[in-house]
Amino acid sequence: MLKRSVHLYERFSHCIHRPLDGKSGAKQMKYSCLKALSSLLLLTGLPAALWAQSCQTRDEAPEQIKTAVETGAQKVFEQAAKGDVNGMKANAMPSLQSGFDGIATAISDNKAGIEGARSQLRASFLLDTGATPAPDGRFYCGVFGANGMTGGSAEFDLPGLPAGKYAIVIQDLTGGKAPFALTTIFQDSGGWKLAGFYIRPESAIGHDGLWYLERARDFKGKGQAHSAWINYVTSWDLMAPVTFIETRLLSKITQESNSIHPKDIPGGGNAVDYSANGKTYKILSMSVIHNEKTMDLSIKYSVPSTADFNATQADARNLANAYVAQYPELKEVVNNVWTHAVDSSGGDVAGLVNLKPAAKE
Repeated sequence: MLKRSVHLYERFSHCIHRPLDGKSGAKQMKYSCLKALSSLLLLTGLPAALWAQSCQTRDEAPEQIKTAVETGAQKVFEQAAKGDVNGMKANAMPSLQSGFDGIATAISDNKAGIEGARSQLRASFLLDTGATPAPDGRFYCGVFGANGMTGGSAEFDLPGLPAGKYAIVIQDLTGGKAPFALTTIFQDSGGWKLAGFYIRPESAIGHDGLWYLERARDFKGKGQAHSAWINYVTSWDLMAPVTFIETRLLSKITQESNSIHPKDIPGGGNAVDYSANGKTYKILSMSVIHNEKTMDLSIKYSVPSTADFNATQADARNLANAYVAQYPELKEVVNNVWTHAVDSSGGDVAGLVNLKPAAKE
């Protein structure tokens, strides 16, 4: 299975933006508040320090800095393609030095997407927290209009980011076995040092994010909300180079998905009750797992105990079968439905229902 995201700078560990969870309205309000606050500062003459946290797009960045970080990102790609983990480690932040096994694993797991690939720069951003980083860690990059984001703008949500200057460089890798997005994060510390490394697939079972977006809209038009949701999630996942970015297109996908979000699929971190087989299951989460051969639906639900393995596994399979029986259209969308019975002690027993064979090489 492809490793879909590797986050190696530990201070970025809180930087997980969760899309498709009903927060689009809040985001639109946030853009309006940003615009209003900007006007208020101009009118009242409040201290410019309030705006110390900033982001520059590639077009706005100083040429010397832009060249340095983009050259550094290209070097990281070339080192990764060669498996030169030690070379990457030599120019990493100290906090990465002791945890470089994760990078080596990411490179090995995604070797097919890196080896023989060509890199093409998609975008780069320079982030400056100022002396006092904003608690929410939000960086607004580019132009925001009256309706929020424009085509070239982006938002990064990095709460807890230490004070400093950072660069985010996004590259598209093509020509390998499958297309990937490679995102490198650098921190200015006596030179631009590697602070984060992400590699994420841009296709699943031979299709890109735009294909899954159109498919989601088709299922939505047919009133098949669960199949639409799975395709919206996949579309967002394939088009987002990192999970803590927001763009106009990603925001649009979120809004469309929220409009059809099924009531028996958890959202916003809240569990939901699902009744089947004469009992009520507390579903904790649902996620879509994909690679170039399969697309699976994973369901996690809470149980008091997983000590009786056989009984728990049978129960998990019963839930999977009941879910597929209620929503037979899933057979057109996913290869497998996995149900994970989890308890408070960390026990996890999986049940599996296979719906169709995996794609061939």
